[in-house]
Amino acid sequence: FFSVVMAKSILDLAPTELLVDGDEEWIQEFLDTLQSPDWTVSSEDPDGFKICYMKNAKSDVLVVKGAVPINVPMAVAYHFITDEENFEHYMKTVDPMCKFAKYVQKTDVKHTVKTAEFNLTKPLWPRDFVWKELNTVVPSGGSLSIGKSVEHKDCPPAKSSWLGGGAVRGEIAGSGYYFTSTGENQCTVEYLVQVDPKGGVPTSAVNLMCTDQAKNVKRLKEYLEAKHPSS
Repeated sequence: FFSVVMAKSILDLAPTELLVDGDEEWIQEFLDTLQSPDWTVSSEDPDGFKICYMKNAKSDVLVVKGAVPINVPMAVAYHFITDEENFEHYMKTVDPMCKFAKYVQKTDVKHTVKTAEFNLTKPLWPRDFVWKELNTVVPSGGSLSIGKSVEHKDCPPAKSSWLGGGAVRGEIAGSGYYFTSTGENQCTVEYLVQVDPKGGVPTSAVNLMCTDQAKNVKRLKEYLEAKHPSS
């Protein structure tokens, strides 16, 4: 007889299981930013979609937050953004500027390194990013997916020239999703983003792009509610 051991999903693991040095501090920093009283509301739609921004003493680039209720179970929404086989589809769903996205390294179910490339409005060259990602539940019952830029030997920056031929390597200072269950078939998702596309883009333009990035959660809502109308 053969016994089959099924791999545990992230939601099956305890909050501290598989965490490594620095993870708890990273999680707490993300949650502290998420719950800060310093957010300024930029806009709010009738469907509950809200965009907020906050200044950061470390950078002129704003930290932006998008939040929206979604009429699907938290587990369904969280699985969609953390499923390895679904990664590129998810990225292109929430961000139409995404050209490609892939896994670079997977240490375990909670720790990965990923890369993606995005088109920008011409004449700007495309931007690419390489980031480490941590996916886990937290003791409160919520679940998160957070990332920040890293260097990786398998993804060196492109050697661009004035003739073109490569994407500019951008920097993710901090980014992530936080999911909270609000009912049997409902959840709220909040998305934080602070990204510097580099390449001499003016800070004012960067902040406008970051505000648009907050719309990722609205596109996530529209996709999931269309795919799971009976939830």
